Amino acid sequence: MSSPESIIEMATAKKPEKDEKSGVNRPEKTQEQLRGALEKRFGALTGELRESLDNYDAMLETGDFEDKDGEESGAGEKRKEQFQSKIESMMNRAEKVKATIDSKEELPQLVSTIEAIYQKESITLDLEAKTKEFLDLYQKTGLDLPPDFEESIAEIWNRNSTEIQEAIEQNGFDDVLLVPGNISLPELADKMKMEKGNYEYGNFKEGGGFAGAVSSNVDKPRLVLVHKAQNLKDRPELAKTRNTKGQDVKLDQALTLEDYLVFQRKYFEETGKHLDEDGWTWLATKSGARLVDAGWDPDSGELCVGAGDLGVQDEGLGVRPSRSFF
Repeated sequence: MSSPESIIEMATAKKPEKDEKSGVNRPEKTQEQLRGALEKRFGALTGELRESLDNYDAMLETGDFEDKDGEESGAGEKRKEQFQSKIESMMNRAEKVKATIDSKEELPQLVSTIEAIYQKESITLDLEAKTKEFLDLYQKTGLDLPPDFEESIAEIWNRNSTEIQEAIEQNGFDDVLLVPGNISLPELADKMKMEKGNYEYGNFKEGGGFAGAVSSNVDKPRLVLVHKAQNLKDRPELAKTRNTKGQDVKLDQALTLEDYLVFQRKYFEETGKHLDEDGWTWLATKSGARLVDAGWDPDSGELCVGAGDLGVQDEGLGVRPSRSFF
């Protein structure tokens, strides 16, 4: 996988000049510099493509695409199709970059850093730093990212920079999650697990557990603004959501179970602690007719996932507001 620097170097080649009106740092680069950076990116893409093609040929020779002992019939062919799909995606990316380089259209300036003021608090989010953090996390946990993940996140960030800055100003979001799309929930739960893993309550199992839970828009790569607070009671914006009924949760403004799993693991990597060690969070994920909730049990060392009826209401149960961009 290429480094985050190669993806966002166009946004960080020199110190940007700040747009005083929006608080968004906007780099000023010439068209020649922007095309030069794209050419460098194209070279990296073609190098990755050649390496993948060599690996594919080697796997054909060693029989890695054959069914192995204990596997279901067709497992090897499925691996082969997945590898072929990865190569095809890389080819499409390279062709797209090449077409952009050859075009005479003006290339847009890219955004690197977003700054905002929320109730006298200065909040800064940096794409370069966050990209590296999440690539390191996914590499450590063994999560297989889509080949165009970095480019997709950079494009979402740049296209929505003004709205991101406004959302921070209005809601005080002080952290961001970079989440890939099309990762199955059971796989994500397994990759993100900590300590003794995940505990599923009976009401969650009744809806099919991780395999049966349903969230919206998790098929897309996304950028999710959040509040970096350990427990709901730790921050006023979160504390006021406690005692919320499931039926009153605004699903388009709450974390999905997928995003929560990533947030939990990322928070642990940074702090050595867990989200919601005191209290529970409603999530924008359905489990049958119920709504999923989750929290960390410090006694058992497990992430506990349940599902509550929509009328359930408890002082320790609230919502983590968020804002997603696709």
